[in-house]
Amino acid sequence: MHHMRHLLRLTLVTALGLLLGLAVSQGEKVLIVAVPGDIDTFDPGFTVGSKPSQTTIQNTFDQLTQYAVVNRTLPDGTPYQTVDTSQILGMLAESYELADGGSTVIFHVRPGLTYSDGTPIDASAVVNGYRRIFGSGGISVFLLSMGGAVTSGDAFQVIDNLTLSMRMSKANNITLLNNTMHNTSALNPREIEAHATADDPWATGYFRQNLGIGNGPFVLEEYVPGDRIVLRARDDYYGDRAKLDRVIMKIISDPAQRELLLRTGAVDMVDVIPFSAVSRFRSDPRVQLLSIPTTRTNHLIMNNAIAPFDNQLVRQAVNYAIPYDLLLSQVTFGNARPARSPVNEGMPSSDYSFWHYDTNPDRARELLAQAGFPGGQGLPAIKLSVRIGDEIDERTAVIVQDALAQVGMPVRIERLAFAAFNQLQQAHQLQFFVDNWISWVNDPFYHLFWNFYSRSPTNYGNFSNARVDELIDTLLLSDDAAARDAGSREIQQIVIEEAPWALLYNPNFIVAMRKNVTGYVYYNDELTRFVHMDKN
Repeated sequence: MHHMRHLLRLTLVTALGLLLGLAVSQGEKVLIVAVPGDIDTFDPGFTVGSKPSQTTIQNTFDQLTQYAVVNRTLPDGTPYQTVDTSQILGMLAESYELADGGSTVIFHVRPGLTYSDGTPIDASAVVNGYRRIFGSGGISVFLLSMGGAVTSGDAFQVIDNLTLSMRMSKANNITLLNNTMHNTSALNPREIEAHATADDPWATGYFRQNLGIGNGPFVLEEYVPGDRIVLRARDDYYGDRAKLDRVIMKIISDPAQRELLLRTGAVDMVDVIPFSAVSRFRSDPRVQLLSIPTTRTNHLIMNNAIAPFDNQLVRQAVNYAIPYDLLLSQVTFGNARPARSPVNEGMPSSDYSFWHYDTNPDRARELLAQAGFPGGQGLPAIKLSVRIGDEIDERTAVIVQDALAQVGMPVRIERLAFAAFNQLQQAHQLQFFVDNWISWVNDPFYHLFWNFYSRSPTNYGNFSNARVDELIDTLLLSDDAAARDAGSREIQQIVIEEAPWALLYNPNFIVAMRKNVTGYVYYNDELTRFVHMDKN
């Protein structure tokens, strides 16, 4: 026993040693958050993969609008705060209104706003930010141009010093929802000009490596790649000053280390938690844990353009082979719900009635034989890719590998570093991989556009169906609720039948904090806004 205590002390010393160098001034309120990953880009127009990148940008840049914060209750009766995405309020804009029958939005910028270096924020600066988005071809273009709503930077015009307009092809709600995201943040025009070159007029090379001078409640005080991201509260912020003085996002790739650091009090918060740790956190009186049902789905993506997954029968065989109940019990430990449609439970028009893939290894073998691979004979090599260090994905892959072997599909698991995985995924080159997705806008056509529209940049499995594209083109911006509902259900039926994904489960979002941390708000993008938070 004495030997065990000695080992435990050594382990704690090692864990706490990871945080050496994070000097904290006396009297400062500092929140230390253990995060699993690093920055991939600082450019808001291009960030799509790294949560620490997105969280840094979200806390250092405000957008024209934001969602209303509301009180809700979890299924277990625990009160928590979240946002109502049907209530879009002003942020940098003190107000906005619709004109031209709803196809134009007029934004009124708050007077007296500045970037953190003192550069004034006026209508011209905001319009320049939108024109940069279109000029640089960032991922944000796909947000704003979704459904053909906004097709160029010319859709944004300065009306006067504090007033600008956004002209859309037709009245719709999707564009306003998309416009709340950190990807639409307007970079400081002076800074863009200072770092622009003839070959790179929007300074994308610079902002990939350097966070822009922001206008939000925090500024980036320090960034040490692979180690920490430090934010400092702005005293001159136009809104209520953050209660926290600093936030340190400490990069800890090992989930066991993150858990240990929270339980010992070395960090205050962890928001990427293995399901296996939930029961331990729940039994720890020093820790508060929220397990929040969401519309996220965990799934396997089969690349429809790479053999053998260019064969619908093979994809259906995979769906029948998956041991769904085993995944729920052995991977999520009860912190998830079954996923039975590409439009998840909690989204309008979600319909689970088309599902017919209850685990059936015999049916999987029959389909493989029909596909021309009896007993797996003649199958090309199959590689199942996962991100290194993602315990959930790695456990999922091992269970899937075993289940597929039993029906005649040998699979090799490929563990890739986060950056390498993302690079191959975004190039649509992964053959078969574990992934997850949450739509930041709770709308079925927004969700279907990103995942199943043939021209979507995030349709990583190269799914292509002309009828699905036609319905998305027709209904994405439509205000015909009945047609949208029917169209969404038709797409769900097509996608279930063509089986580009194997739907695994809808996981809860789990965040654990020390008991003295307050003010956490769950946003649909799952990025923490530190401005709401406090530490007593």
